[in-house]
Amino acid sequence: MDSPHPSSFPPSTFKQLKVAIVGGGIGGLSAAIALRRAGHVVEIFERRTSDVEVSSFLACAANGSQWLREWEVNISMMKPVIHQKFVGRDWETGQILKQFDLGDYEAAWGSVHYMFHRKDLHKGLLHAATSEEGKGTPCKFVVNHTCESVDYEAGAITFTNGRTVTADLVVGADGIRSVVREQIGITPDVRAAAQTCYRGYIRTEEIKRLGLAGHTYEPVVQVWGGTEGKNGRSNYYKIVMGPCSGGDVVAFFCFMPSESTNHHKEGFEFKEVPVEEILQGNCGELDPECANVIKHSVDRMPWRLYVHQPYEHWHKDKACILGDAAHPMLPHQAQGACQAIEDAAALGIIFSDKYSFTGDVEAGVSFYEKIRKNRATRVQQSSIRAGENISERIGFARLSPHEMALAAATGKVTANEINLYKMHDHIAAEVAASFLSGGDMSLPDID
Repeated sequence: MDSPHPSSFPPSTFKQLKVAIVGGGIGGLSAAIALRRAGHVVEIFERRTSDVEVSSFLACAANGSQWLREWEVNISMMKPVIHQKFVGRDWETGQILKQFDLGDYEAAWGSVHYMFHRKDLHKGLLHAATSEEGKGTPCKFVVNHTCESVDYEAGAITFTNGRTVTADLVVGADGIRSVVREQIGITPDVRAAAQTCYRGYIRTEEIKRLGLAGHTYEPVVQVWGGTEGKNGRSNYYKIVMGPCSGGDVVAFFCFMPSESTNHHKEGFEFKEVPVEEILQGNCGELDPECANVIKHSVDRMPWRLYVHQPYEHWHKDKACILGDAAHPMLPHQAQGACQAIEDAAALGIIFSDKYSFTGDVEAGVSFYEKIRKNRATRVQQSSIRAGENISERIGFARLSPHEMALAAATGKVTANEINLYKMHDHIAAEVAASFLSGGDMSLPDID
C-alpha cells in the first residue's frame, strides 16, 4: 500500500518507560539494548550470575546481524567469524558432497552472516546494554533474582528472594521454562523431539597440535549426515561444525535419535558426558577426521530437544514474552537467536518516539504480538520440518521468482523471506492501516 503523507497523522507523545526484563540471555539483552536506544530506563533481572550462556556456537544471519549494526553494538568485541562457505560431507568418508560459497552474501542481503561463540555474543550484548558508551541510559543488570510471580495488570514482579519491583512494561525473556509465560496464562503443548543433541568444542591450537584436519578451523560451516545412509542409518544423525571466537575455537553440535540417549530434561544441561556417549551407535561409522575432533573436544554437554506447538498469545496487559519464552524452536534452521533479536527490535521500534505506544503500553504489547507472532511461528514450524527433511533448510542464496513460487506452493520458508524482510516498513504500514481505519495509533513520520 502507498504510505500516507506524514502530515496525515497526529504528533507522537513519547513517554519514557520503566522496563523490567526477566532473563539476561541473548533475547533479554537484545531487548534491553533496543529499548535503551529507544529512550527507556531498563533493568534486567537474571537468576544466575552474569555468565549465563553455554559454551556453543550460533549463526547470526543477515536478519539478526542488521540489528546489531543498527543498535551500534561493538561487534568486533564479540570476536565473530564471517561465514564464508557451507560444506556438506559424506558421513563415513568426509568426502565433499556439496558446497555453497557465501562470498557475495553481504551484497545479496545487506548484512553479513556471522558465527559467534554464545559467550562472546552474550558478553558483547551485555556491554552494549550496560556500558556508558552509546545512546540511552545504561541498563542495570541484576543477578541472583529468580522470578516467582508476575502481576501483569500492575506491572509487578516478585522474586524468590522476597523483592518486588514494578515497571511500566514487563518483558519475559526467561527461556523455555519461562515463569512469565506461565503467569500470563500459557500452558505449553510440548512433546519430546525425535532428535537430541550434544554440543562441545575444541581449541584451534589443539587441532593444530594434534595434526587433525586443517579444514575444520577455516571460516566454513560443515555438515555431516542429515540424510538416510548406509546400514539403515537414520537421517537424525547429523553433525554441524564451525569456527567461532575469532577462529580460536571450533564448536560442534552432534544430533542423533532421542532413543539413543538417556537425557530427558528439556534444554541445555551442564554436566559433561564422556566422548563414548556421543560416538556411539552409527556415530562409530563417522568420518575419522570428524570423529577425532570430537574425541579431543571439551565441554561436551547434552541438549535435550522438545517440540513446542505455537502459543495462543504472547502478552497480557503490561507483560509480554519473547525469544524462547515465546517461540521455542528446534535448532535446524539456526534462527533461534535471530528471531529473539527480531523480537527485541520490534519492541524497540514500537515503543520509540516514532509512535504513541508509550502512552498505551497494553496496546503496544498487543501490537508487538501482531507484528511478530506470525513470522516467528513460521520459522518455528519450519525448524521442525527441517529436522525431518534437510531440503527444508532455508539456505543462503536469493531465489528467482520461479523458485519463490515453488517454495510458496509448499509453504517453505526461504532466504528471501527471512533476509529481505523490512521490519520498519512492516510496522509503519500496520500502524498506518490501523490509523486510517479509525484506530488510536499515531504515526508522525514514515521513512
